[in-house]
Amino acid sequence: MKKISAIKLVIVLICVMLSTNVYADLKIEEYFDGLTPQSHVNKLYPNERKDELKKGILNYDDIEDLIHLYNPEILNNWNSWENNKSSQDIYNDYQDAADILFSSAGNQDSDMQEAMIKAQGTAMQIQADKNASDSYTNFLNNYLVENQLVLNTKILDLNYQKCAYEMLNAEESVKEAERKEDTANSAFQYGSGTQLDLLNAKKSVADAKSALIIAESNQKTHKRNLLINCGKAMSDSIYITPIDLEVGYDVFSIDLANDYQYALVHNIQREIYRRKIENARTEEVKNEFKILYDTSDEKIFNDLEKKYSNILDAADTVNNKLIAYNLANDNLNKAKNEYEHGNISLKEFKTAEYNVVIARNNMQSSKYDLKIAVETYKYAAKGFGDC
Repeated sequence: MKKISAIKLVIVLICVMLSTNVYADLKIEEYFDGLTPQSHVNKLYPNERKDELKKGILNYDDIEDLIHLYNPEILNNWNSWENNKSSQDIYNDYQDAADILFSSAGNQDSDMQEAMIKAQGTAMQIQADKNASDSYTNFLNNYLVENQLVLNTKILDLNYQKCAYEMLNAEESVKEAERKEDTANSAFQYGSGTQLDLLNAKKSVADAKSALIIAESNQKTHKRNLLINCGKAMSDSIYITPIDLEVGYDVFSIDLANDYQYALVHNIQREIYRRKIENARTEEVKNEFKILYDTSDEKIFNDLEKKYSNILDAADTVNNKLIAYNLANDNLNKAKNEYEHGNISLKEFKTAEYNVVIARNNMQSSKYDLKIAVETYKYAAKGFGDC
């Protein structure tokens, strides 16, 4: 499967970097296609929707609303935002601390101590400038945190359900290991097997049981974190609905160049850097955020390219697992025929059955990895990626 060439990626990057400032003609109200702080923070939910979300059912498509309404961290962020100090208030708090340091600098016993106090005062001034922020920039920070938490929670849900297939594999491995242990024990009893063979078989059983315990623990951890993020308690009886593993579009027709240009315009972190530059009062802070802003376009592209590559790799894996599953099925059909004609042993037939179950579970598990790769790419393309 051919991936987009490095030369093509460089051409796309250069073309976009040479384009005009995409922010020049944008107003705040237009930045997110009409999204305003109040329209997001104070989303209106019909009572029927709230009642639906409070039920003991967790749907994948409900995660975004559950986090906005019930996640403690997000609720605290928006409460703090609505009651936060103004940019000038924040600046004044830090500047007052800096002024105290500057005032005390002249009372020190040595030039070295005086220089150290002044340096601390200057650092406090710079910190004042970094932390001074307008209300809309604070909104963007909270909005970015919320959307990243939504993505992380969706991945938790996907991994939780993926663990079910890992547990099935682990259970099958225990059964297979125990069957081999019985065979090794019988062989040892009748003198056709060694004690070392029996010990190795017992160790395989112990390892398989250990893998099952780990898989069960991973699933419990994913479920706990999933419920916490959605504002639900572990003590509640929550039914987590199965996920539709369809990715929604042809992953091989993704237009990376077009998605990059959209992500560049809508990237929230990049817009935060731009606003920080505009609001900076000292050259040190202005230059620091300017460096972050100037390098953000390349970081956004590299991040998106990596996530696109992950999609292609995951799609390849799904295809390979499907081939392996079909091959295991073919082998099982052959083994069934051979066993019925007495050409192979029961042990060999059982192994063929085991291989089909494992191959099927591996194929299903790989679909979750593809879904995760697609979801991660989509969020980066929307502008929620880091830079």
